[in-house]
Amino acid sequence: MCSLADTLAALQTNEAALEQFLCQFVQAESVYDPQRGTTEEPAARTVFNLLTAWGWSPLWEEVAPGRPNIIATLTGNRPDHGRRLIIEGHTDVVTPGDQSTWQYPPFAATIIDGKLYGRGTADMKGGVAAALFAVRAIQQSGADFSGTIVLAIVADEEGLMLGIKDFVARGHADHATAALICEPEGGRVCIAQKGALRLHIAVQGRMAHGAMPHAGANPLLALVAFLAGCEELESALRQEFGVHQYLDEPYITPTVLSAGTAAQMNVIPDYAAAYLDIRTIPETPHPLIMNRLRALANTVEQRYPERQITITVIDDRPATATDPTEPLVATIVAAHTAEWGAAPPFGGVPGTTDGTILWRERGIPLVTYGPGDTLIPHQVNEFVRLAEVHAAARVYVRTILAYLS
Repeated sequence: MCSLADTLAALQTNEAALEQFLCQFVQAESVYDPQRGTTEEPAARTVFNLLTAWGWSPLWEEVAPGRPNIIATLTGNRPDHGRRLIIEGHTDVVTPGDQSTWQYPPFAATIIDGKLYGRGTADMKGGVAAALFAVRAIQQSGADFSGTIVLAIVADEEGLMLGIKDFVARGHADHATAALICEPEGGRVCIAQKGALRLHIAVQGRMAHGAMPHAGANPLLALVAFLAGCEELESALRQEFGVHQYLDEPYITPTVLSAGTAAQMNVIPDYAAAYLDIRTIPETPHPLIMNRLRALANTVEQRYPERQITITVIDDRPATATDPTEPLVATIVAAHTAEWGAAPPFGGVPGTTDGTILWRERGIPLVTYGPGDTLIPHQVNEFVRLAEVHAAARVYVRTILAYLS
């Protein structure tokens, strides 16, 4: 019978290999940018080749051209007690922006004083590497466990989450009992995530000369009034539902505005549009928010006749809240405590992760925990501390074996 100590020893022997893989993983640029022709494929290929070299038979499933999911499973050597643990991460990273503003090239994987610099180091290639090598140590040591480990390394988390949606649609999440999302949370055990509503607001009016506005129906006036009403609605939601223990307050944020053209400033356009990024807490159900937005649209239309407001839902991701008594929560708290000598704080993810889709589609309890500072993702000079990656791998080993014991 192999012990936890045997598995941790196997993990330790692979520390140099983990760091080497993580550098290669970061160097595999995986910004999804159709204009430049870049996708997640290089990073996915790096994961696929690693698992294949370990003797696994990973699945390569195309979500869209050049956008594969990599899925692999490991089944325990004890009678199956029905637990199926998904360990999830994503291969895509956001743009580095102006690369001249980086202290080190964003895809060079530069190590300085124990920190690995580069786009995606924290969000979330460090967490993916820790998870892969944790499961590898379990495989190598022949550790005893029951049930099934499902590794899901997917595409498009930073976009519309096509990867995890495809993962669920193909049945890989069926019968899963919990999911560990390896996003950077700075040592917090996150048991809640904000929801997200992405909306397109379109206002149809009637074109006219700027000197004769009465001859048209300016859609901008209605759109401005609608957005002002959104600010009032945000305040009302906060007063009504308060502040969530881990997720703070709900937000209704306009992010994009479009109407007319500067080349013809004397023309009232017949159309104006905006995008809203709405972040919610479990107490603010999305149907309630949509009903209030539609009521606001009706009020604005009555104030501004001959304008029609259309609200289109682009994406709908509910807020999540995992019960603190869930077995996976207890095991990861114990694992972190064993590694760091103190119990971790609970927290909430201010954005959304792929776990939101697992929660929405299959009701799977989630815990988000991974190496890296909470605020570093998407910033210039993103980095992850290698010591934290190794520590996360050890926490993952302890968590997996305890949960599947």
